[in-house]
Amino acid sequence: MPTAGRLLLALVTAAVLITSVVVYGETLLGIHNQICVALLGLSGIPVSGVETVELFPGIPPAPVPAINVVRLDERPGVFAIGFGAALLVLLLLHRWFPLARGFVLFLCGLLILSVVVVVFFPAKQFGSAQFGQIWLRGETLVWLLLPLFSAGMVTVLPPAGIFVVSLAVLVQLYGFLWSAVRLAFFVGMMHFSGILFIPMAWFAFGLLADMVYLMVFYSLAVHWVATKAWARRNP
Repeated sequence: MPTAGRLLLALVTAAVLITSVVVYGETLLGIHNQICVALLGLSGIPVSGVETVELFPGIPPAPVPAINVVRLDERPGVFAIGFGAALLVLLLLHRWFPLARGFVLFLCGLLILSVVVVVFFPAKQFGSAQFGQIWLRGETLVWLLLPLFSAGMVTVLPPAGIFVVSLAVLVQLYGFLWSAVRLAFFVGMMHFSGILFIPMAWFAFGLLADMVYLMVFYSLAVHWVATKAWARRNP
């Protein structure tokens, strides 16, 4: 069982991180957008400007990069080539990796969903600003929940205050930077292929990717504890 001191440290760490996200939210969102714009510029994708989008009541509007997004109903050649290439890759993955067949079939379903939207509901296609709004709404919730996850790690790590607090801050910073990198990747993808791959990519690299890196940090924390415990039992 965690000691009272460790529980108090976990609660204080979580409270400070959550308060920091709330108080400096506008600044963090601005830096997030600057990172996205810089990555798009390094990739050679022209950014036409910056748009502001509403997130949640009480949270300032967030800036997101605005780029030219191809409309697939107006570019049938790009649409057909992109769909055919993606479907071929997914079929090959389905054949080569039997354990991943369920996951691959789900991605195929998302790809077909994009095709249905483009063919039958072309007006439902969205631009970079709309996607940025959807993305930041999800990631803002992740940033607010991350401190609670970090608090859980604090309770299982050895009582080294500076180390556990530094790890909690590192998790928060990693989540913030990883979010900016992925948003730039998605927006850049939309510049070339519209919404064709967005549902599939968002499922694979959106919230699912958040869960993966959280499990990685948690696994490292558990490994650290196990190694220390083993060293004490076998000096």
